[in-house]
Amino acid sequence: MENILIITAAHDIPIAEITAKDLASYRVYFFDPTLVDVIQGSALRNTELIVWDAGPDYPTLVQSAHALAFALEQELDQSLRALLSGSSIAAWQHMNLHYFFMSFQWYSCLWRDVLEKLREGKLHVFLNDNPAYYYWPSFLPALLLLEQLRTWNISFSAVTYGARPDESDVVMNLCDCNPDSERFDLLTHLPTCFYDIDYFNAELRASGKSNINIVSKYWDVALAATKNINLIRLKDQQTLSGGQPALDVIAEQLAEKLDSLLTPYIATPDFRARQASHLSNLYQSQLASAYLLEQYFKRHKPGKMLLSDHDAGFHGPLISFAEQHNIPVFLLPHSKVSHDVDFTYQNITALTHPIQGLPLVNGCQKRLLHFALSYPENFSSRSAMPPPIKKIGLLLNGLSLNGVLCTDFATYINGIKKIDQWCKQSGVELSIRCRQGQALAEILNQAIGMERVGVQSVLAGSLQSFAQSIDLCLMYDAPTSAVIEFLRTGIPILNPIPAPLSKAEALWANSAIVPRDRVEATLEMLDGFIADDNNLRVFCTNQFADYVCLFKQSRALRHLL
Repeated sequence: MENILIITAAHDIPIAEITAKDLASYRVYFFDPTLVDVIQGSALRNTELIVWDAGPDYPTLVQSAHALAFALEQELDQSLRALLSGSSIAAWQHMNLHYFFMSFQWYSCLWRDVLEKLREGKLHVFLNDNPAYYYWPSFLPALLLLEQLRTWNISFSAVTYGARPDESDVVMNLCDCNPDSERFDLLTHLPTCFYDIDYFNAELRASGKSNINIVSKYWDVALAATKNINLIRLKDQQTLSGGQPALDVIAEQLAEKLDSLLTPYIATPDFRARQASHLSNLYQSQLASAYLLEQYFKRHKPGKMLLSDHDAGFHGPLISFAEQHNIPVFLLPHSKVSHDVDFTYQNITALTHPIQGLPLVNGCQKRLLHFALSYPENFSSRSAMPPPIKKIGLLLNGLSLNGVLCTDFATYINGIKKIDQWCKQSGVELSIRCRQGQALAEILNQAIGMERVGVQSVLAGSLQSFAQSIDLCLMYDAPTSAVIEFLRTGIPILNPIPAPLSKAEALWANSAIVPRDRVEATLEMLDGFIADDNNLRVFCTNQFADYVCLFKQSRALRHLL
């Protein structure tokens, strides 16, 4: 039988290269188009991208994953209420569970649909030896394949690799009592706010408020703080000083209940137990942190909380603590705008860039109080007649996350082909900028004949230089915060979408400012710009003015604090 190597993620490639060295002949199957350039640059040969366009559409997939995560959380929460003394752990692991169900639904369908293709030889499967955690590589995609292969009686070999150290027992180091009974105006915790941390720091300093900052387990940023609280391992020392909940008992019950709840999704008992244990340990650490928060702030509670919208593991205990004591919570975006909030606490206020597309809701689907922030901005635009369009930029967003495609591949490529065809017919040059880490150079070369070196050179430059090199930008598919670079400098920008967006994707830009429509409708709009330069002038003037006007009602963060 012919050897077939199965690649589900870029992390599989090094171990696949090692395996391939010992095989006289082989073929490589992979399913994620964003891996084309990476695999082409590897030592692997005889590679084939299997395009799978029968998968669930992305908005439906996202909605279903959220629903499954909420349902599991509710059942888990209800089963442990007695042990938790009536407190709730709902939404504490929602982000993890959401991505778990995204992967489960995608890969379960994928493996069933490509069954006939997999029957052609002996399969070599590479299993990333980690439980599902956030959107990081895990054993789930490959494990789902192995479980199907056993059912179908198809010959295979499996190799595990890439095990990471277990960090599921990390807690906030609030173990010491608060000897001086310090009062803090703010409790801050801002993981992943890499882009705007200087602005947030400046506003914190200007507010004059004291803050105690919880360092992040992942994606930490250097935040100005009156006092920093670092992290420790729960099992490294005696962290709890008495009166704490029976965490071992709770963890055991959590693991048992989670194993039961995960049975429909992971059939292999050992791997299911590992996934359940991992989640149980995370909950246990969160419960320990919740207890430590109560002990540390027993006398004086922080006046407000300032949190990132990107949960790196501590949002559950922090927001539950805030809810218990009616502490206002302000959520800052890690990248200009935010998605809906999974927690049901009513006293959460969303603070975003003015370009925020849609209102945000909480876990009860109630709209959050929301303010636009006065992000520092340098506006610049031209009042003269814009030059005729000679060069259009196509700004591509990421096409996949952990192998899950955000847009049907054929639809995605067909939209690009239509844009390229319009440019050629209109005598307009097309420049394409891919997302960092997802260069589609070979795919674009095959689809529209664009030179690989051209795609790579644009990606090597800055977004600012790309913006300044074009006359108009088409932000393709899901919008991103990159839109701001074009709006603030008066470069006209449109948002053609090849397929409907999920709600989370639609939140990323105000479609009243950046027109969002089907690819064909966007090209019709461009026809009007080409036919009459005055149409372009009116659009540019209005788009820039409307964008600047968004800041009229914005507020300084320092005043909100």
